Formats: sequence, structure tokens, C-alpha cells
Amino acid sequence: MTVGPPVLSLAGHTWSEQEKGVLSRAATHAHRCGLAEPWTVRVHGHRVEIAENLPAPLRDHAGANRNGVIACGCALTVVVCAVRVLGWAPEVVFFGDPERAELVATVVANRRHRPSPVDISQFRAVFEQRRHHAPLDPRDPAALDPAVCDAIVRAASTADARVVPVAAVVAAHRKRGLEPGLLVLTATDGRRGQLVAGVALQRAWLAATVFGLTAHPVVEPFEMREFRQRMVRHTGVDGSPQSLLVLGRPPSTSGA
Repeated sequence: MTVGPPVLSLAGHTWSEQEKGVLSRAATHAHRCGLAEPWTVRVHGHRVEIAENLPAPLRDHAGANRNGVIACGCALTVVVCAVRVLGWAPEVVFFGDPERAELVATVVANRRHRPSPVDISQFRAVFEQRRHHAPLDPRDPAALDPAVCDAIVRAASTADARVVPVAAVVAAHRKRGLEPGLLVLTATDGRRGQLVAGVALQRAWLAATVFGLTAHPVVEPFEMREFRQRMVRHTGVDGSPQSLLVLGRPPSTSGA
């Protein structure tokens, strides 16, 4: 994914009805962060717009607002996958219209792109649904090949977000614990940080799926600032924790 200049190209590829169907169908398979319809994906000529779609009762709920933006980042990742498979290089701008606060990302395509085997495998992974089983510790080489873990980390990381394998967080004093997994970190919090966190979360999930793993995103506990601060203390890493992706294997799969 390429984050473009503040103003998108004035011209670009105009999407056909068939292509619009591919883009819209792919977006429905992005992670929703516990919300029913957290986004809308609209195709206007050559522009694909991803906007928040929170119902009125949730708009003043800080956790829902946060999770809605993360979910929009997940949808953006899936749309970008679809654009690349359709044979175009995506150009993306975040929050490109100050008059439309709900608009979080716009995508256009003005340059042809030959889909790579990686593009194709990630797009297929969008539609794969595997039942999550027992979690595995990505830091344990006996549980997960370190080369596979490194590949997922590289696939998910961007200039603004990264994922870090972390151990389980043991619950204490009635505080919620977490299973081991991949912690999504951003340089800053706020709407941009939440959006790129969603991008990284979905990219990690797709990469894990390509390797035959299952994944279970954990977003809800991170709504609380105190919990995010506790995760910083627990992991000792720099950045703002946004979510956790717990990896596992399908019930029928055994071995590392």
C-alpha cells in the first residue's frame, strides 16, 4: 500500500461494475472489531472511499469510535488487496477531506500492476474462514517456526505501525489477562494511529492465514487507556498498543 500525497490524482482508472463488485465483496470480509457495520465502502468513478458508519447511539462512545476507526483500517487493507489483484497499484490518502470527518481513507488507481503470487495468496486469504483453536506462543520456536513469525511481522509492519510477538499477560487484581500473540503498536494514538493499527492488524491476519494459521483479534480491552499503559509496562516496548492478534492452528492441524 502506498500512502499518497495530500491530494489524490485528479484522474485514475474508472471502476467497472464487475470491479466494483469485487471491491465491495472483499470489504465485507474485513474484521469488524465487534461492530455490526463499522464502515461504508463507496465507489465513485475512479475513487474508492472508506468512511466510518457508526450508528448515532455509539457516536459518543469513545471505545466504539476507536474500534470503528480500527475496523476501517482493516477494510482498507482488504480493499487494497482487491485493487492489486484487479491489476492496479493503489494510491491511498488518509483523512483527505476536512469537510467530511467520517471519511477515513480514499483509494485511486492510475498505474497498472501485475499481481504477484503474494498478492493472489493474500486476496484468497481474505475469503478463508478457519475456526480458531488453541493459541500458540509466537515467541516459542517449538510452537511456531521463527521464519514464519518473522514473515508475518514483516508483512504486517508499515512505516507507521508494527507488530511485536509478546508473552501472555497474567491477570491480577481482577484485571483482564491476555494470551500470547502479536501486539500491534503505533507511534502515536489518535485517529491516524487507530487507522494504521487496523491496517497492520488485518495484514497480519492475512499473512497468518496464508501460512495455514488461524487468528483471533483482541481489540476490546485496548479501549481503556489504563490497559494500554499496562501493556507498555508489561512488554517494555515503545509506542501505543492498539490490539493483539492471537495465533493458533486449525483443530485438524498438528505440529509446528
